[in-house]
Amino acid sequence: MSVKEFINTQFDKYTSPLTKEQFTELTETENSLLILEIPQKDYSLTEVARIVESNNAHVLSLSTLPISGGADILLSLKLDLHDLTAVLRSFERFNYKVVYFYMREGEVTDTQKERYDELMYYLEM
Repeated sequence: MSVKEFINTQFDKYTSPLTKEQFTELTETENSLLILEIPQKDYSLTEVARIVESNNAHVLSLSTLPISGGADILLSLKLDLHDLTAVLRSFERFNYKVVYFYMREGEVTDTQKERYDELMYYLEM
Protein backbone atom coordinates (compact mmCIF):
# COMPACT_ATOMS: atom_id res chain seq x y z
CA MET A 1 0.00 0.00 0.00
CA SER A 2 1.40 3.40 -0.96
CA VAL A 3 1.41 6.52 1.19
CA LYS A 4 -1.30 8.11 -0.92
CA GLU A 5 -3.51 5.01 -0.68
CA PHE A 6 -3.02 4.87 3.11
CA ILE A 7 -4.06 8.52 3.49
CA ASN A 8 -7.09 8.00 1.24
CA THR A 9 -8.09 4.86 3.16
CA GLN A 10 -7.82 6.64 6.51
CA PHE A 11 -9.77 9.63 5.20
CA ASP A 12 -12.45 7.38 3.69
CA LYS A 13 -12.80 5.48 6.97
CA TYR A 14 -13.18 8.77 8.75
CA THR A 15 -15.74 10.36 6.43
CA SER A 16 -17.76 7.35 5.20
CA PRO A 17 -21.29 6.67 6.44
CA LEU A 18 -21.36 4.57 9.59
CA THR A 19 -23.17 1.35 10.36
CA LYS A 20 -25.40 1.27 13.45
CA GLU A 21 -22.69 -0.55 15.41
CA GLN A 22 -19.99 1.95 14.46
CA PHE A 23 -22.27 4.85 15.28
CA THR A 24 -22.88 3.62 18.82
CA GLU A 25 -19.12 3.23 19.37
CA LEU A 26 -18.30 6.82 18.38
CA THR A 27 -18.11 9.67 20.81
CA GLU A 28 -19.38 13.12 19.99
CA THR A 29 -15.89 14.53 20.38
CA GLU A 30 -14.23 12.74 17.43
CA ASN A 31 -13.34 15.68 15.25
CA SER A 32 -9.92 15.48 13.63
CA LEU A 33 -7.50 13.26 11.76
CA LEU A 34 -3.72 13.63 11.82
CA ILE A 35 -1.18 11.55 9.85
CA LEU A 36 2.52 11.67 10.77
CA GLU A 37 5.57 10.17 9.04
CA ILE A 38 8.06 8.94 11.64
CA PRO A 39 11.37 7.06 11.25
CA GLN A 40 10.89 3.55 12.66
CA LYS A 41 13.90 3.94 14.97
CA ASP A 42 12.46 7.15 16.49
CA TYR A 43 8.87 5.95 16.94
CA SER A 44 7.59 6.01 20.50
CA LEU A 45 3.86 5.77 21.13
CA THR A 46 4.42 7.12 24.64
CA GLU A 47 6.00 10.30 23.28
CA VAL A 48 3.29 10.76 20.64
CA ALA A 49 0.57 10.35 23.28
CA ARG A 50 2.39 12.75 25.62
CA ILE A 51 2.54 15.43 22.91
CA VAL A 52 -1.16 15.00 22.12
CA GLU A 53 -2.22 14.98 25.77
CA SER A 54 -0.05 18.00 26.62
CA ASN A 55 -2.43 19.93 24.34
CA ASN A 56 -5.54 18.77 26.24
CA ALA A 57 -6.48 16.24 23.58
CA HIS A 58 -6.94 12.48 23.56
CA VAL A 59 -6.12 9.80 21.01
CA LEU A 60 -9.38 8.07 20.03
CA SER A 61 -7.95 5.83 17.32
CA LEU A 62 -4.52 4.93 16.00
CA SER A 63 -3.34 3.10 12.85
CA THR A 64 0.15 2.47 11.49
CA LEU A 65 1.61 1.54 8.12
CA PRO A 66 5.29 0.70 7.50
CA ILE A 67 6.71 2.51 4.44
CA SER A 68 10.12 2.94 2.77
CA GLY A 69 10.90 -0.75 3.26
CA GLY A 70 10.18 -0.51 6.98
CA ALA A 71 12.50 2.46 7.60
CA ASP A 72 9.57 4.82 8.28
CA ILE A 73 5.99 4.45 9.45
CA LEU A 74 2.84 6.42 8.82
CA LEU A 75 0.91 7.01 12.01
CA SER A 76 -2.77 7.93 11.71
CA LEU A 77 -4.35 9.52 14.80
CA LYS A 78 -7.98 10.43 15.40
CA LEU A 79 -8.21 13.12 18.07
CA ASP A 80 -11.00 14.71 20.07
CA LEU A 81 -10.27 18.31 19.06
CA HIS A 82 -12.00 20.80 16.81
CA ASP A 83 -8.82 22.79 16.24
CA LEU A 84 -5.53 20.93 15.67
CA THR A 85 -3.36 24.05 15.52
CA ALA A 86 -1.72 23.61 18.94
CA VAL A 87 -1.12 19.89 18.34
CA LEU A 88 0.38 20.56 14.90
CA ARG A 89 2.74 23.16 16.36
CA SER A 90 3.82 20.75 19.08
CA PHE A 91 4.61 17.99 16.58
CA GLU A 92 6.56 20.44 14.42
CA ARG A 93 8.46 21.66 17.49
CA PHE A 94 9.52 18.06 18.21
CA ASN A 95 10.54 17.55 14.54
CA TYR A 96 7.71 15.25 13.50
CA LYS A 97 6.72 15.34 9.82
CA VAL A 98 2.99 16.03 9.46
CA VAL A 99 1.89 14.41 6.20
CA TYR A 100 -1.81 15.22 6.39
CA PHE A 101 -4.39 16.65 8.77
CA TYR A 102 -8.14 17.14 8.66
CA MET A 103 -10.36 19.20 10.94
CA ARG A 104 -14.11 19.23 10.78
CA GLU A 105 -15.59 22.55 9.86
CA GLY A 106 -17.75 24.24 12.42
CA GLU A 107 -17.03 26.41 15.42
CA VAL A 108 -13.37 26.98 14.60
CA THR A 109 -14.03 28.01 11.02
CA ASP A 110 -16.87 30.32 12.10
CA THR A 111 -14.75 31.87 14.84
CA GLN A 112 -11.87 32.46 12.47
CA LYS A 113 -14.18 34.02 9.90
CA GLU A 114 -15.66 36.34 12.53
CA ARG A 115 -12.20 37.42 13.66
CA TYR A 116 -11.11 37.99 10.07
CA ASP A 117 -14.22 40.09 9.39
CA GLU A 118 -13.58 42.14 12.54
CA LEU A 119 -9.97 42.72 11.52
CA MET A 120 -10.98 43.84 8.04
CA TYR A 121 -13.62 46.18 9.53
CA TYR A 122 -10.97 47.64 11.86
CA LEU A 123 -8.50 48.14 9.01
CA GLU A 124 -11.10 49.94 6.87
CA MET A 125 -11.82 52.54 9.58
